[in-house]
Amino acid sequence: MPVSLFVAVGGRRDEPAPGTRYLAVVQSGGALPALVLRIDTATGTAEVRPVGAETPSGKSLELWYIGSGASPKAIGLVGASATRIALPAETAASGLIAVTVEPPGGSPNGAPTGPVVYSGTLIRE
Repeated sequence: MPVSLFVAVGGRRDEPAPGTRYLAVVQSGGALPALVLRIDTATGTAEVRPVGAETPSGKSLELWYIGSGASPKAIGLVGASATRIALPAETAASGLIAVTVEPPGGSPNGAPTGPVVYSGTLIRE
């Protein structure tokens, strides 16, 4: 007598919801990107992976999210290795990513104080 087995499996729990993951390749016009940024708006996190970013001696590189018509919001500092950081609540699927040169530890006043050295645009992954 033949036996049938039916197994229903839902989607993987670690997969992001459709349309929530975005990517930005942040650079300054050179051949090698400065860093790659992956954003997941569903979890409110970003993965920052430095590639060719160069931090000036005695300074920090700070990452900013700039929404349409909005003031820049600090995302965090760019380290020497890949890091996962929390996003500001205002982070949306569209916007620009900028990296500025700041004093050690980042901007002292919550707004960019140094020059933009790298930038990129968020695109759907």
